[in-house]
Amino acid sequence: MKPSTPIKIAIYCPNHLYGEGLKKILEEEGMEVIGIFNEGADYGEVGKMNPDVALIDWNIFPHLPESLKGEKKTRILILGGRYHAGFSDRKLSSLIFQGVVGILPWAADSPLLIKAIKAVLSGELWLDRKTMGRMVSQGFKNQGEKKTLTKTEKEIVSLICDGFRNKEIAQKLDIAERTVKSHCNRVYRKLGLSDRLQLAAHVYKEWPEWFIGKGKSDRGE
Repeated sequence: MKPSTPIKIAIYCPNHLYGEGLKKILEEEGMEVIGIFNEGADYGEVGKMNPDVALIDWNIFPHLPESLKGEKKTRILILGGRYHAGFSDRKLSSLIFQGVVGILPWAADSPLLIKAIKAVLSGELWLDRKTMGRMVSQGFKNQGEKKTLTKTEKEIVSLICDGFRNKEIAQKLDIAERTVKSHCNRVYRKLGLSDRLQLAAHVYKEWPEWFIGKGKSDRGE
C-alpha cells in the first residue's frame, strides 16, 4: 500500500456512540472509516467495500458470513471487550483458525489501537503481551525437544503466522488441503504443540524474525 493511500477501516460495533469515538480517533490518524455497522448490517455489501482492516466486536464476529471471514485482503482485528481476559485457549484458537489476526481489549488506549491496526495490516499476528505470555508459559509446559522442520513445513508455518488458512495455504503452495493439514499435524507433534495459537506463540518466542515478517529468505533452508 502506498503511503498516500488512506487505510480503509470498517467498524463492527453494537454501540454506535463508541463506534463514533473510534471513527474520530482513526480519522485523526489519516485513516478512512468506510462505516460503522451493527448486527443488522448487510455484511455481504460491506465486504464488497474491501476494507483493509475490520475492527469487530467479538459478540458480532460469529454472525459474520464466511465470505468476509475468509477474505484475506481484509485483516480482522477483534475488539474483545471486558470478556477479553476470560477468553479460553480454545476460544482464541478458534478465532485464529477463522482468520482473525489480532485481538485487542476495548480498554486499549488510542496509541495501542493504531499500533495494532498497522501491525495486522503489515502481516503480523497481534495479541497483547499478557495473553501471549500466558500461551507461552502454559502452552509449552509439556513441549518436547524441538526438531528440524522440512522446507515445506517452514513455509506452512510462515503462512500460518501471516494469517492464511489451510485452504489458502494449499492454493499458494499448489498442494491439496489435506496435505496441508498433514504437514500442520507433523509440525505440532515435532514442537509439542496442539494448535495454531500455540504455534504463533512459539514462533513469537523462538523465531521472532518469522513472526514480524522478516527472514523470509530463510524459509526454505
